[in-house]
Amino acid sequence: MLGCDCCCISSFVYLVGLLTIASKVVPFLVKKFKGNKPVELQEKDYKKDVVYLYQFGGTPTASSLSPFCIKVEAFLRLHSIKFERRNTFTGRGQNNLLPFIELNGEHHSDSQIIVRRLTQIFKLKTYQDEQSAAIGHAVDRLLDNHTFNLILMAKQPVVGKVVEAGAVGVPAFLMPLVSTLGGYFMGQQMAARGATSVGKFNEVDRNELLRNDLLQLQTILGKKKFLLAEEPTTVDCTALGQFGSAYFAVPSAR
Repeated sequence: MLGCDCCCISSFVYLVGLLTIASKVVPFLVKKFKGNKPVELQEKDYKKDVVYLYQFGGTPTASSLSPFCIKVEAFLRLHSIKFERRNTFTGRGQNNLLPFIELNGEHHSDSQIIVRRLTQIFKLKTYQDEQSAAIGHAVDRLLDNHTFNLILMAKQPVVGKVVEAGAVGVPAFLMPLVSTLGGYFMGQQMAARGATSVGKFNEVDRNELLRNDLLQLQTILGKKKFLLAEEPTTVDCTALGQFGSAYFAVPSAR
């Protein structure tokens, strides 16, 4: 195939284009026809009180490419909850997203809901008091929404490197094409999501807003070891997810 003429190359590019379109259309159709039916349990022979964490795979420097998957794993580790990772590229939860978990035969999706359900099921104390919990919730939402989307837009120029890191099993000779096409389409998605969530900004304004988020977090941190106390709380798991994913998951895409 490598020695073929442009007809074969055009066919291949066309195939990649179809696969790219399918990757967007198929999840939509699955969600549309699935409706609100309960999702099928993946781990039927489950162990009691063991969390099965379904997530995007990671890299040699991070357990997942997703900040939300890292957040859930960090929360599980913080509270010494037994868990097993289930890396998946195509799997999706009830909300058509990752991560999702299965625990004692029940499905829970969305990192926010997952943390809440784990707190309730295992009767965890996640903050020192109600005031800390309120501040933690506010900072958590800042990180997972405003800060996340600003980081997402800042990563747009290097998203091809993120695609490469996640393209496990793709032959080396196809990687440049996968990186270019995947980077383009994912970059468009990232820009659209960021613009919808926090606004459309030029690079200077976006960086100013992101820096302001970091400065506010620095002020909250002060001289403490963690954001709200001398011991980590739920919001530190969220912070680890966002900054761990941005900084450690793909070092070449910082």
